[in-house]
Amino acid sequence: MIFWLLILIFVSSSFSMEDLIKRIEKVQVIFLPETHTGKEDHQFQLSVIKLMYDKNMKFVIAMEMFQQSFQKFLDEYVECSITEEEMLEKTEYKKRWGYDPALYRDIWRFAKERGIRLVAINLPTELLQRIRKEGLERVKDPLLPEPVVDMTEEERRSLTKIFESHPKVQERVFFDVQKAWDNGMALALARTLERYPDHKVVVLVGRGHAESLDRGIPRRLSLLKPGVRMTILERP
Repeated sequence: MIFWLLILIFVSSSFSMEDLIKRIEKVQVIFLPETHTGKEDHQFQLSVIKLMYDKNMKFVIAMEMFQQSFQKFLDEYVECSITEEEMLEKTEYKKRWGYDPALYRDIWRFAKERGIRLVAINLPTELLQRIRKEGLERVKDPLLPEPVVDMTEEERRSLTKIFESHPKVQERVFFDVQKAWDNGMALALARTLERYPDHKVVVLVGRGHAESLDRGIPRRLSLLKPGVRMTILERP
């Protein structure tokens, strides 16, 4: 059903199924940005994942939805050592992410059924709390690159517009956390590429983290892994 939906999507869009496959084949990292509550975004993500599996591509799925300190439990879930309910409980999904699990359930179930690795790339809440309290410039942690990649003027201008809609948040805290997220997840992806050198990496993140290849996570990943080949696929 979803495979045929993907065909319909791309027949009606500006590029064909063949173009999509060629685009994926040429890169190492495929960003599939989302609005977290957008069901159509998650349907599109699953469609691309199924297409890659049907084309016998080797890949892992990197997810913002899980924090890196809980990787063990994603591994156990895919290896069928724990149930889905146990995985959600042990990763503290409800507390640390909070969005309805049904939005992602078909994705991680497909991964488990096909033995596709799930990789947690988000920063732990505890690290973000330290950053909020002490300031990013004072926090050193193995989950952050050294040095942390600063924002471009374009990124800062874009985030300033978002910040203006969060009047209760301190400006320093807002920008520190945004910077930490993009840097931390970029470093996690760089390490994933090193751990799985013969795999592609499919990245599920919020749209604000991967709006273009020269902003957010993609820009920082290109600095951490010079020459890495990436693409961003948006739902038409």
